[in-house]
Amino acid sequence: MTSAMPKRPVSELPGDPARLHLRYGHGHPAVPYDSEDTLEPWHVAVTYGTAGDEEWEDDEEGGGHAPAAGSEIGHLILWRLRDYTGDNRWEAADAESGDLEVVVSAVLGRSGRTGYSAAFEKVVTHPVGDLLILDRVSLDKAWRGFGLGPALAVEAIRRLSGGCCAVAVFPGMGEYPEDREQVTEAYRLQAKKKIAALWESIGFQPFRRGVWLLDTALRRPEELMQARRAQLRALGTAFQQPGSV
Repeated sequence: MTSAMPKRPVSELPGDPARLHLRYGHGHPAVPYDSEDTLEPWHVAVTYGTAGDEEWEDDEEGGGHAPAAGSEIGHLILWRLRDYTGDNRWEAADAESGDLEVVVSAVLGRSGRTGYSAAFEKVVTHPVGDLLILDRVSLDKAWRGFGLGPALAVEAIRRLSGGCCAVAVFPGMGEYPEDREQVTEAYRLQAKKKIAALWESIGFQPFRRGVWLLDTALRRPEELMQARRAQLRALGTAFQQPGSV
């Protein structure tokens, strides 16, 4: 199993990871237009506790300064590609972004309107239903390096993947260093390799054209989710130990 254990010491955490909270958002018009009924955007805000959450009192010893309750420290963006809407699903994805177009081109048949590709049907246990696409996981720099990204992603997938036969992701660079000259092809490939390893740690497997898939019918993703939860609990326990902050 690929590890998602922290690469930074727990003493560098800005706050207790046990307090992280996910809030889901999706809005749509009562009468859908364009591709509203085919490609659904979901924004998941990651906050440090919730506003007005006074029952948690952070220990400020050692000069630690935890975020204010309810402050956003990151977000996730996912898309639900709905089946059987009559719309051209490839066109809907292509109109939104290049990354979504890459994912949809890899999983759909040639028409882009009905049916998954033969390659998709071969690797997915029950290739019928919607497709969930994990587009972006972003955390403030202070919270990176602790294995939180995969832990948060797997929780969002659990809650949004009902009725989906698979979850897809296209590991790509979401952010670039200030000095763009650093971004050589070797740099880009290494970054993608690291990102892919994170998704592998929660059950994604390489598919084709750079796209990775998580088969929602398998037990393995559930087992890996429980492992991520255990790691997150352990991280919270370590943070709460005297002398950790």
